Amino acid sequence: MTAKGTIAVPENLLKVFEKLEAARKIQDGWMDRGLDFVDLYVEDAGGDWLEKWGKSEKLEFDTIRGVDVEAVKAAIDFPDFQQTILLEIALTHPFSIDDCRDRISESPAWQDLNYQRLTLLGSAILGAVVTDYLYREYPNLNREALSELKSSLVNKKKLAEFAVCLNLNELSGRGQSAKKLDKSDRNKFLCETFEAIFGAIYLECDRDFFRAGEWLIQHFIKTAVDRNIHLIKQPQIPPKNEGKRLAILGADILDAIAIDYLYHRFRESNASQLTHWKNILASKDIFPKNFKAKLGSQYLELESNFSRTRDWLVDNFIKATVEEL
Repeated sequence: MTAKGTIAVPENLLKVFEKLEAARKIQDGWMDRGLDFVDLYVEDAGGDWLEKWGKSEKLEFDTIRGVDVEAVKAAIDFPDFQQTILLEIALTHPFSIDDCRDRISESPAWQDLNYQRLTLLGSAILGAVVTDYLYREYPNLNREALSELKSSLVNKKKLAEFAVCLNLNELSGRGQSAKKLDKSDRNKFLCETFEAIFGAIYLECDRDFFRAGEWLIQHFIKTAVDRNIHLIKQPQIPPKNEGKRLAILGADILDAIAIDYLYHRFRESNASQLTHWKNILASKDIFPKNFKAKLGSQYLELESNFSRTRDWLVDNFIKATVEEL
């Protein structure tokens, strides 16, 4: 075989694979969307659609599989949501977007990176919001009861329920695929979707912890707590227990601030890397003894102002250490 022929073989195979992939995507569309979707391709019934498959049809396919942003705004009760790309990231599966070479920002790799980052941010802020709310509203809860109640509000099953309440299972670009998952995987998928949506809301609120927290509390947490507080044993707490309560509050505030800082400091790093760096920060000897309780106390002294606490923590501890990573 000539050198030219040797080169032609992989090139021809690549074209075949590309056409097969195009065919698979159309077939997936038929399976997911029914006969109405087929009407778009009736004109290609003669079998020449593979040859004519072009950019315009590809973009049309993307639009059909996209997220209905206005419906999402209505579902989350946030009609003035401006950064709609965040909603699309939160509700689009990393591998449901075509890897268009002329739209690198929408490649599966880009989508996966930003979806996982948004989920991580949302999870950290959500945990801190819930702990802060429980600490302030239920001063008689001891450490064990506080931890138990918080866990009941942020576990995968509960967050999946919140997601269903917002109809995210239907609004998500991954809705059809999620229906095929078993219960455990489906809860994980819905939990992550809710965390990503909350991360998007936090960013839309310009990182305003109180404003984003109020959305979460008023829509979900207050009602959920009112329904379950009677199930939690609430013995009178001894004075020494307050330090343990403060440590729980400080731990979640620390996690939220660390992830928030790393998220914005390293915009191209994936969620695993951000989590790794956060864990390194927690393991380093940059914090004094019993720091989590002291941070909880500092947060309260700053009138539960997350932004001021974040600035204080970053300037005094985190920034210099991160530069050494």
